[in-house]
Amino acid sequence: MKILITGALGNVGRGIIGRLQNAGHDLVLYDVNRPPDDETFRGIPFVQGDIQAGIGLERAAHGCDAIVHTPAWHGIHWGSKTEADFWRLNVDGTVWMFQAAQALGIKRVVFLSSTAWYGQYDKYGFTKRIGEELCEYNRRNYKIRYVSVRPNDFTPWGDDYCRYGSRLLYGGVDREDVLDCVALAVEKLVPELADGAEAEGIIAHALRANAYTAEQIADWDADPLAAVEQIFPGSRELVEKYNIGIKYKPGLSNLGEGEAAIGYAPTRHFGTFIEDLRRIDAEGGETAVRAIRCPY
Repeated sequence: MKILITGALGNVGRGIIGRLQNAGHDLVLYDVNRPPDDETFRGIPFVQGDIQAGIGLERAAHGCDAIVHTPAWHGIHWGSKTEADFWRLNVDGTVWMFQAAQALGIKRVVFLSSTAWYGQYDKYGFTKRIGEELCEYNRRNYKIRYVSVRPNDFTPWGDDYCRYGSRLLYGGVDREDVLDCVALAVEKLVPELADGAEAEGIIAHALRANAYTAEQIADWDADPLAAVEQIFPGSRELVEKYNIGIKYKPGLSNLGEGEAAIGYAPTRHFGTFIEDLRRIDAEGGETAVRAIRCPY
């Protein structure tokens, strides 16, 4: 397919480029800023425009079979962006994207939503609610198929690698798993619908994998260090050495039916983090661990 990626310079936008190229898709990139002189963007058609007003969007989408729609202000922008900012990018931008899809006969959309959808009356979650309603509106009225991907807490983790590990324990999801989910959502929409078939509308929660059972974490609060050692043998020493926050009982991810529908199977969790931390610590000690920087 020929796919337009909106918000191509963002976290998911730039991350998904290589996956879609490797799957054999042709791409067009769209963003409000020009791309840097980076190998990631080289040789791919690019259209600069402001999606908040739909500028340049139809030109970018011309000849495309699908749109991966990623632009949004997120929870990390809460303090710096107003309600109007969230509305213009998250809602108006989605309206203009669907207007372009309608005009050009594009029938496949992957929409980057968020588990903030559940916080429906905060200024971020509210916009994601409306975004998904726009997906459903266009499915019902214009037969546009969609997969709405809802990640949870996958924002850049800054310079604290061990905080990233703690986040994986408490609901955060690794960016690579989110990108896998988006790529699978695209592949779900590749086959043409059979004549008379209803356009699909799928919700996929991009959450981290469960590395333990409810029984294994039942007594967590009584002795978190003992619990983490039992589930992830050899982890206690590293947790203590790097003062990794594990005080509170973690929960279980509920991947729901959407993940089964697209084949999403996340592989990263606190246990895989501990494995990586153990290797880095053995090779370079605290200096190497403290020097790690978020790669996105």
